[in-house]
Amino acid sequence: MDVVRRHVRTLRGSIALRSEWGKGTTITVRLPLTVAIISGFTVGVGEESYVIPMEAVEECINLTAADREEGSGLLNLRGQPLPYVRLRDLFSLDEEPVMRPSVVVLRHDTHRLGLVVDTLLGETQAVVKPLSGRLPSVPGVAGSTILGSGRVAFILNVPALVERAVARG
Repeated sequence: MDVVRRHVRTLRGSIALRSEWGKGTTITVRLPLTVAIISGFTVGVGEESYVIPMEAVEECINLTAADREEGSGLLNLRGQPLPYVRLRDLFSLDEEPVMRPSVVVLRHDTHRLGLVVDTLLGETQAVVKPLSGRLPSVPGVAGSTILGSGRVAFILNVPALVERAVARG
């Protein structure tokens, strides 16, 4: 119960126990309304980590030179063209790209998009923290979360990323 209490407190909530002999125990957990937890998939680009909502992730593949059509921004995915963008380019990250990048295939409505990342870090449960100040205007970012390592990661706004890629053509 101490572990539960500690996690509830980190979410700025409270937990109370009330027992009555012969009737049982009542456990009351109170969480703020602003707390939302999503199932996500964590990816890495350079030193940064990003969380993609799991409902948007279709599959993950390696990006090989044979899969790419040079200069076109298209990937050959089992005989079907798939437009892709590099997360590194979307956020203007300066680090050198890795030799063997991966692609997370995203789906929103009827559109699919490949998102090229450096590393696939795996599934996670993320507590969504709203962005404040000047950050709400960052296109493609829906919020932030604190990872188990204590680092902050942006949660990607998949509909905005797909719309941006579709608008580019």
